[in-house]
Amino acid sequence: MECSICVHTSKTKKIICYEGKPICVDCLAMLKYPIDFERMRKEVEDILHNLKKEGGKYHCILAFSGGKDSVLALKLLKEGLKLNPLCVMVDNKYMAKEAIENALNVAKYYGADLMILNRDYTDLFEDVIKRGESPCRRCSRLILREVWRIAKMLGLKYVVTGHELPFGHSAIRDMKEGIKMIRLLAPYKFKEEEKYEMLKDLPWKKPDLGGYTTNCLVLGVALERFYDKYGFSFEIDRIATLVRLGLLSKDKAKEALKKPEVPKEVYEELRRRGLKI
Repeated sequence: MECSICVHTSKTKKIICYEGKPICVDCLAMLKYPIDFERMRKEVEDILHNLKKEGGKYHCILAFSGGKDSVLALKLLKEGLKLNPLCVMVDNKYMAKEAIENALNVAKYYGADLMILNRDYTDLFEDVIKRGESPCRRCSRLILREVWRIAKMLGLKYVVTGHELPFGHSAIRDMKEGIKMIRLLAPYKFKEEEKYEMLKDLPWKKPDLGGYTTNCLVLGVALERFYDKYGFSFEIDRIATLVRLGLLSKDKAKEALKKPEVPKEVYEELRRRGLKI
């Protein structure tokens, strides 16, 4: 049974009958408690506009991966909000060379300072790929810890990210010790094609890495192994939410949820960098 609103099925989410139609519990929650995106946007923009009144070289930290979403976040900060972020990239040893090139090129285009922290997440990635699980949450947690550390060191109160989905009804969440994270794209509800259109004037090129990613070498392989184990994608919740919010059609969502075709060059590069797969 498939949800009448999003792409969840009874295999991936509990489906109930609501007003005569099958609906997943996540969509039911959205119907009962709709998100006020205008309020969310005003909250974010009020905070960021106020940052311009504060002194210091940088207004905030931008978690910067060189992928399309963080690049779009930099565009919004620089062009729309007239802020000067410090871009912080965590190279976990498995960032695509194209992503690093994109980060360098776009940062230079905007005259933004870019800090690259070199780390090695080999053990994490080998563990999750071996077990056929998603690496994303653990990887993201480690990256945000590094970005938070830089914010704390510089005395900055806000870490901005390019995440496209809110924390429930807010785009803002407390981290630790008075530092807050802002998911900058969440209030704007950009569709995927709109994002690429907005990046056309920047020195940014989309790499072919397998799956939806525009920066990570590991993701396509992890999706492939998860699909082999469970028969569906670990991206199901994120993609179902995009459909629920009207940011992705069901047809495009189902295409995105298919088992990815990972280029053999990606496997070769992962092995060259030390990943045993």
